[in-house]
Amino acid sequence: MKAKLFVSKLNQLTKALISMTPAQREIVHQSIQALDSEISIDELIQPLFDAKSQCPHCDSTQFKKWGKAGGIQRYRCNNCSKTFNNKTKTPLARLHKSHIWQAYAHCMQLRLTLRQAAKICDINLKTAFLWRHRFLQAQAGKNDDNLSGIIEVDEFFLAYSEKGSKTLSYRQKARNRGGDIDKRTKKGQVAILLSIDRSKHMIAPILSADTSSEIAINLIDNIEENSVLCSDGSRAYVKIAAQKGCDHKRLINNKIRVMENIYHIQTVNGAIENFKAWINGSMKGVATKYLSHYLAWFKENSAKLDKQKILLSAYGRQQYYGT
Repeated sequence: MKAKLFVSKLNQLTKALISMTPAQREIVHQSIQALDSEISIDELIQPLFDAKSQCPHCDSTQFKKWGKAGGIQRYRCNNCSKTFNNKTKTPLARLHKSHIWQAYAHCMQLRLTLRQAAKICDINLKTAFLWRHRFLQAQAGKNDDNLSGIIEVDEFFLAYSEKGSKTLSYRQKARNRGGDIDKRTKKGQVAILLSIDRSKHMIAPILSADTSSEIAINLIDNIEENSVLCSDGSRAYVKIAAQKGCDHKRLINNKIRVMENIYHIQTVNGAIENFKAWINGSMKGVATKYLSHYLAWFKENSAKLDKQKILLSAYGRQQYYGT
């Protein structure tokens, strides 16, 4: 195409885009993205494998290429003589149909249910369940974000659940899955600590008990010194703030919702309500043994990871929260 003709058409397209509504421009943007060729999963994770070039069996750095299987490069360790590929001993190992992993990761980006994801990707419901938890396995339980600046923190509770189990570990009164239990007692509840700063760095550890010592163990190492800690009236945070040299803003009994027009715990409380509504609503409750996976998924969604970053996070060589 000649330069003058190209410039003329480009000007026409520019004028057309300017005249569109934001919604119309978003449709154009999505259409252009759909035209882009997707990078394969092996091309996506190979740089992470190369960055940590060692045998997954014995950690030796001495290995060589050893043919291909299914189009995937294999390697043979000079030390232990075992063979491997770039997914061996990662959560993605031995999973099939890698050509549709990105489509499934996009379903996770949209927080779709298992049945919705299985239908979109044309896979079995059991496969959709396996992929969900393999994709979340590497980041489950990771709470190593550093929180700084204005930090909000609060605890919340979910009902203990053995959803999906054929046998129950103890007898309890039947209730609707995901339903509330008696909040006047902590029996049958799981405590979760959620803390988030204004840069959207987040930690969400599951507490073995709702005690001051347990809160301190799971929070104090993640707080930068000289930050501002915003909490409710719980005395557990008083000692933590003093130990870290943090200014402590206590929002007690909802009498004071905002201090100095900037300090509050509304962000963390909003995140808690969002998580509980998702778990008890769309997910119809989740098994407590998988709760750390769903917290990791929630953190991925809060960090607005796209489908490729979700896969890189699933690979397990890197943490993408708070980026």
